[in-house]
Amino acid sequence: MGKNNWPKRPKSLSEKGYRKYMAKTKKVTIGEQEFTLQSVSPSWYYDFNDECGNTGGGKRKSVKYMDGMFKNCVTSPPEVKAQGMAYFDEKEDLRTPEKLISAIETFLRE
Repeated sequence: MGKNNWPKRPKSLSEKGYRKYMAKTKKVTIGEQEFTLQSVSPSWYYDFNDECGNTGGGKRKSVKYMDGMFKNCVTSPPEVKAQGMAYFDEKEDLRTPEKLISAIETFLRE
């Protein structure tokens, strides 16, 4: 089997604790803006994909998915973490969130 990049989360450690103490981070630049990404646990990621309809016959909720991923995986800039998709809606920017979600998904699989 391949290398496991995810530290095993102790049962007593909450998702929030996992992110604070065990999560990996990475800085990415999209256009001229730098974003700091933080990993989430595999369980959270797959549950969230199920919730957004990305894994089956359900209707996909792309905005909900991107919003949740930005709020949970982006730590900087703080405006993106706090506002999620609303941050990009205000700027009427389609290109940056598309590239950012792709960067997040690649980062989580590294």
